Amino acid sequence: MLTGTSPDAIKPSVDVCHEADPYCEVFQNGQPVVAPVCLHRDPEGAFRVLSPCGVCLERLAADGACVLVAIPQPAALDEVQWITLRAALPHFWMLAFPEELEGW
Repeated sequence: MLTGTSPDAIKPSVDVCHEADPYCEVFQNGQPVVAPVCLHRDPEGAFRVLSPCGVCLERLAADGACVLVAIPQPAALDEVQWITLRAALPHFWMLAFPEELEGW
């Protein structure tokens, strides 16, 4: 299990997401991404599950359509629901290039 964080930047447009840290670590070690989850904790200590952003979905696509991604349960934002990357990206733009896609 890997965790990540991101330093605050003066200019928000140069921020990197918290997921970039563990994503780079698995890439550096030649490991696949299996099931990422992003959690937000508010000042009172309550957690929320955050769905992966478009940039993270693009990064995860390199690990194949069967990677599991965490999204919040519709009725309980602090509970995880696992879906495949294929379900999260039903119209992935790279599907137009099937000869380039391994694992999709």
